[in-house]
Amino acid sequence: MIRRSLLAVALAVLTLSTLFVVAGPATAAPGPGARIIAIAKRYVGHARYVEGGATPRHGFDCSGYTMYVWEHAHVRRLPHNAEAQRHVHGMHRIARSKARPGDLVFYLSGGYAYHVAIYAGHGMQYAAATPRDGIRYQHIWSRQVEFRTTWH
Repeated sequence: MIRRSLLAVALAVLTLSTLFVVAGPATAAPGPGARIIAIAKRYVGHARYVEGGATPRHGFDCSGYTMYVWEHAHVRRLPHNAEAQRHVHGMHRIARSKARPGDLVFYLSGGYAYHVAIYAGHGMQYAAATPRDGIRYQHIWSRQVEFRTTWH
């Protein structure tokens, strides 16, 4: 009886050990930046620019795009206005050198944000650019920008 119980325990341990080796340890869920970038890149070349737009089906404007991506990445709900996004509770300015993919890039004129995009890293961004271009992966095209985030 004891021998049969020990055999059952040994078999259970061996089975669990084998499952762990085959499946490997559980991996951590992707962080906010990775989730933001994964969603942002889906729409490059597949969604159009529409003034006031905030959905893939109808199109995006710049703040509608960042609003949609951040919300669907489960990072933060944002208002549908670049300047309002810049000042949302918890949004803080970060140095360009500290910016991470998924942060927001605000284009400034006269101290106000007139455009917003998603930082992709290495001087690049995802943006709802123009009616002609739609959603693009492009270089940050101005020096008058500010990087902001809520998640780091």
